[in-house]
Amino acid sequence: MTIPDRSEPSASNSAAYEQSRDGQRDRVLAALRQTAERVPEQTEFTNSNRYKVWGPLVALASLGGVFFGLSTGKLLVTLCAVALVLFGVTLFWQHRHSGTQVFMRLTRREGWVDTLSAPFQLADVEDIVVKEEGLITAQELTMSGDAVLPSHRVRHMAFFADQAVVDKDEPSIRIMSAGLMSNGRKVSAREMATLLEAYRDAACAQRQLEMLQADG
Repeated sequence: MTIPDRSEPSASNSAAYEQSRDGQRDRVLAALRQTAERVPEQTEFTNSNRYKVWGPLVALASLGGVFFGLSTGKLLVTLCAVALVLFGVTLFWQHRHSGTQVFMRLTRREGWVDTLSAPFQLADVEDIVVKEEGLITAQELTMSGDAVLPSHRVRHMAFFADQAVVDKDEPSIRIMSAGLMSNGRKVSAREMATLLEAYRDAACAQRQLEMLQADG
């Protein structure tokens, strides 16, 4: 009686399984690469020009108050108008580099803000809210509980200057700026939220990609 040789079908099934698993892994890697590459490698942001325009307007409008106060002999009106002129001139001077000086940068892994001590990992961002709060654009990023958070540092003191606040008790980063521009174009709050979400997804994909590649 001849015993059938089952080694060949078993080996064939094993090879087919390995091939199928490798194919699935390749598709996952390709999908992760595609997600990561949906955004540019780097996008830079500056403040908008709003205060560079408003500063001179406030100063010029307040000059009328100065002349009115002087002509009517009203000292209080004159002093208030002079203060507004100085405020307008100071506002313009402090924001004279708006639209050209980068204060924030996004990459496929990290977010960088000039008033933070170090970059933060975009893959650790859990929730994103971007909104206009009067004269300020605020970006609120809720971070994961195990995220390594940078600390705030003061680079410059100016009216409505870009600043970042870090809350380590309830892990979050709040970035405030005088509007937003990228490549000389104004970026709305909705556009910024969409960009942040895209970069967060790219960072998550990049992290997963590196983990899978490390596992071989």
